[in-house]
Amino acid sequence: MTAVTAACPDGTVRVLGVCTPIAAPGSPAPRPGVPVARVPVPGELRFDRYVLSAGDLLYAQGAGCTPGAETTLTAGGELVGRTVADQDGRFETVVRFASFRPGYRQVDAECGIRLGSGVEMMLVSAHTSASTPSLLLLFFLAGGGLAVRPGRLTPRSR
Repeated sequence: MTAVTAACPDGTVRVLGVCTPIAAPGSPAPRPGVPVARVPVPGELRFDRYVLSAGDLLYAQGAGCTPGAETTLTAGGELVGRTVADQDGRFETVVRFASFRPGYRQVDAECGIRLGSGVEMMLVSAHTSASTPSLLLLFFLAGGGLAVRPGRLTPRSR
């Protein structure tokens, strides 16, 4: 398993899948739920998002690795990513889980040192609480009201 995307240009990091300029010290915080665009510090494993829904692409970034080290990412013993640390001991790779399982998933990176962090997997549903029978009942009641009093829709003559 190898990364299929190019690394972000210098001065940017991946946030929610997009290469984003690194936040300058003292700059305003991003809106709630959006990770800060910054490079990981040595010994840190960061993700471009920390809450995933099915189908989201997840990128991991790490720092403090042995330069040129083979880097493997695992979650519960499952291989979820693989890359090579650069000459500065940093890496970025796509994380691919074999299955989507709602809940917290711990991810560990082994690259000469061990890095760890986690993500929350959430199911998102477009299901509404209105059932088909209740919607049909609404239409029948509205139609029935028109059928019982059709004269009310026409203007009255005096």
